[in-house]
Amino acid sequence: MKHNVEVPAPDDLIAIGRITRSVGIKGEVRVTLLTDDAERFTNLRCVWGGSSPASVQLLTLRRSRPARANVILLFEEIDSRTAADSWRGKYLFVSSSNALRPKRGSYRIDDIVGLQVVSVVGESLGVVKEVMQLPANDVWVVLHEGKEILLPAIKQVVQRVDLTAGRVVINPMEGLFE
Repeated sequence: MKHNVEVPAPDDLIAIGRITRSVGIKGEVRVTLLTDDAERFTNLRCVWGGSSPASVQLLTLRRSRPARANVILLFEEIDSRTAADSWRGKYLFVSSSNALRPKRGSYRIDDIVGLQVVSVVGESLGVVKEVMQLPANDVWVVLHEGKEILLPAIKQVVQRVDLTAGRVVINPMEGLFE
């Protein structure tokens, strides 16, 4: 099914999954989730797929099913194992208007990256460069005086996230920024 849908601007797209491999012979793909809610794929009709937000094509979702910490998807436009293999490593995006709102106290990765990091006493400590999603908790990579500091995103450290002001206030662990 072809849709006449205008491609969103790259900065309006949010990654919700990454295709890791093909499954079976009919074109199904296994997707690593970049969203907290695997059920969100159940209600989607279309997503944008591609290597980056600047080079996407519309994909029509035919079926989704959970698979442990992943989801297996079948798209109308991907109808064979060979076609599915060609999508390995590519991302699935939705426009920001279709993105799920994070639960209170939670944030999307793209909300956190770029925030100024400030101590509770007002000292500027750097900028969040990247968010690593690890099993125990997220870790924010903070660029501080030319070095990367790994900041655990836990309640004892992160005191307040202020998206409007573009900053995060932290209570740094002893020795972290030395």
